[in-house]
Amino acid sequence: MSPLLFLTRLDPLDNELAMKATGMGFSVLRIPVLATDPGSDWPSLSERLATCDDKTAIAWTSRRAAEPLAQALAATRANGPLPRMYALGNESAAPLRTIGCAPLTPASHARAADLARFIAGRAAADGIRRVLFLRGDRSLPDLPAVLESAGIEVTSLEIYRTRFLDADVEGLTAALRREDAVVGAFFSPSTVTGLERLLDPEARERLHARAAVIARGPTTASELESRGYRSLFQPEGEIGFGQTALSVLESAGVSR
Repeated sequence: MSPLLFLTRLDPLDNELAMKATGMGFSVLRIPVLATDPGSDWPSLSERLATCDDKTAIAWTSRRAAEPLAQALAATRANGPLPRMYALGNESAAPLRTIGCAPLTPASHARAADLARFIAGRAAADGIRRVLFLRGDRSLPDLPAVLESAGIEVTSLEIYRTRFLDADVEGLTAALRREDAVVGAFFSPSTVTGLERLLDPEARERLHARAAVIARGPTTASELESRGYRSLFQPEGEIGFGQTALSVLESAGVSR
């Protein structure tokens, strides 16, 4: 049987990777384990943005928070200057860049705490005293904790909520039973939880022992490591997620 690449989301951003994997002889299985719903503070986001002064910045760590922000700013930006904005990385900054904004980002492969330290290091020069942190319901407390320890006031807004989906995993479990070469991609700690809740203990152990898995970032990598995945990869240095994934696919294809 052909080797398998599974992706734990259904996102057009992964189309190029999926096409390249197919060209390398992989079957590609997309397993959307999460859905995103509006959070409790989403309805008031535009109003909150309208009250931001020049000492208040906006920060976020995921594209799911950036997308409603971009929509709100696109509708209200004619009303005055935009606040300073800080994003975790290129993917989370992308929705704002598409409407002409320029969020600042720390070095590649940063964690939420790294973003907080980046903001704190710039706060005096940028004139920032307060931060609106746009988050999901499962966000870790790292960013607010680091900012508050640096004397920066943080208001957390729940912009989205994550809901687990009962996705079809039969293709993955069948590949594991056949001992096919399996490569998987995880994009957040929640995608790890979302997939594992659908697998029985035997399938989880096979996945941990046999699959080569790629983490989108260091927080996801830590989650995978804590669950016992034996063959774990993540982007390093200037090498991005896509290039890392292709390298893992090439190795898996050769070794099968």
